[in-house]
Amino acid sequence: MNAILQMQKVGLTYHTPKNETLAVTDLSFDCYDGELLGIVGPSGCGKTTILSLMSGILTPSQGEVLICGEKANCQSGLTGYMLQKDELLPWRTIMSNVLLGLEIKKCKTAQKIEYAQSLLQKYNLYDFKDFYPHQLSGGMKQRVALIRTLVLEPKLLLLDEPFSALDFQTRLNVVEDVYSIIKSEGKSAVFVTHDISEAISLCDRVIVLTQRPSRVKDIIDLSPLKDYTPLKRRELPVFSEYFDKIWSNLQTTKEKNDEIRKT
Repeated sequence: MNAILQMQKVGLTYHTPKNETLAVTDLSFDCYDGELLGIVGPSGCGKTTILSLMSGILTPSQGEVLICGEKANCQSGLTGYMLQKDELLPWRTIMSNVLLGLEIKKCKTAQKIEYAQSLLQKYNLYDFKDFYPHQLSGGMKQRVALIRTLVLEPKLLLLDEPFSALDFQTRLNVVEDVYSIIKSEGKSAVFVTHDISEAISLCDRVIVLTQRPSRVKDIIDLSPLKDYTPLKRRELPVFSEYFDKIWSNLQTTKEKNDEIRKT
């Protein structure tokens, strides 16, 4: 399989005038073409930092981050970043919000506008193109935020807990929508979450991280679930087995970290 993302022995150290902090060390894994790769880990382990390394916002202290064989660079356009909140501009219509990235990159061509319109039509948002964000539900706004990212045609989507601001029922529906959109568009994505159930319902594989400094503790293959939608996955008996496996990994990591602190 073709690797869209390659994390090759990546390390990151934060430096201050008084000390340095090792945030990530010897981090190695790939994300393949068309794959939804989940990342879970203990609180404070640096999941968002790792997304920043993938996007090129941060430069690794050691190792390499490659996107389509090129060093990660935030100016390359190869990655698209979806944040925890939709961050739609309240004074712009839905259509003008979707086109915002194209305007910033100075590539708002007639062809790109047509592509944006086709995405809104495809995912049942075209009738709301002249509405403003406050007139849409939270779930609809997240779908708009995803389309705004897709219009830029990135090779890799980076999703940083994009459902955390939604209530539980809305989250279930939006996860279903986002899964459908990403799979339909044939995109590769890295999805960071603190919610184990969400990771299992959405992803093809899940990377389990250790406490800081982050490294890979385990990689959970969810390929037996690939033919099921997120909601259907939650109904399968094997769902709880995957949950227990990831939870056990996280608990082992926490216990080991507690032991280190005591010594």
